[in-house]
Amino acid sequence: MGWPPRVGTVDWERAGGPPLSLPQRAGLLLGAGAMTVSHFAQRARWRLGRRPPPKVDLSRWAPPDTRAAREAEALLREMSSPQMIGHSFRTYWFSCVAYELAEKKLSLDREALYVAALSHDVALFDPSPPPSERCFTVGCARRAREIATRCGWDRERQDRMAMAITANLNPVVPAAVHGAEAHFLSLGGRVEVLAEEWKVHPENLAEILSRHPRGGLAKDALAHVDQERRRHPGCRFACLHPLFGWMLSRSHFTLDAR
Repeated sequence: MGWPPRVGTVDWERAGGPPLSLPQRAGLLLGAGAMTVSHFAQRARWRLGRRPPPKVDLSRWAPPDTRAAREAEALLREMSSPQMIGHSFRTYWFSCVAYELAEKKLSLDREALYVAALSHDVALFDPSPPPSERCFTVGCARRAREIATRCGWDRERQDRMAMAITANLNPVVPAAVHGAEAHFLSLGGRVEVLAEEWKVHPENLAEILSRHPRGGLAKDALAHVDQERRRHPGCRFACLHPLFGWMLSRSHFTLDAR
């Protein structure tokens, strides 16, 4: 294993999410900058009348009726704020839409995606994270692994789920490095956090937002982001601040409750 390990990988998680090195900080900022430029270019094209993507049958992606899925939902509701509960469910649904619309259909573990989506922010609400967790995503992954272990998942499946959680803050999450679950959770999270509604058919968007309204997300999320960057000065949120806050505070779906 090289040092520091690649951010968001299993080796990085095992190391407790070590502070970013200078090259990692530079890469993160460059990636975030490129993502920001792409975001506003796509938004401009959408406002000029670009056609929406095809509608997806969301019933095919109903949450799995499994012990792991139920435990992940219970953990989310126990630890998180109402705003972040909705955020986690929307992230799952937007990830499903991203997968359905992808040109290349990679093998995807829907249950692992669901558990990762519902677990990916829970440790933001941990009042006293252990010193061995220097990024909240490590705490999220470890809690999700506890669920998976109780449910008999093997190590390889747990690793794919964990990387979907720990890589989620990376601007680019290649499936070849982090797995399909991580790749599509990242795409869905980007739609959710940046309100990229041009990537979702209007009827799908209305259905998702009616199930899980988005009102109050920015204020609640930014409070926890600020807490995280103060706790862990070497983490990704600390590096991306204030760009992340600026983007999130300005992201609104047309159908958002104001």
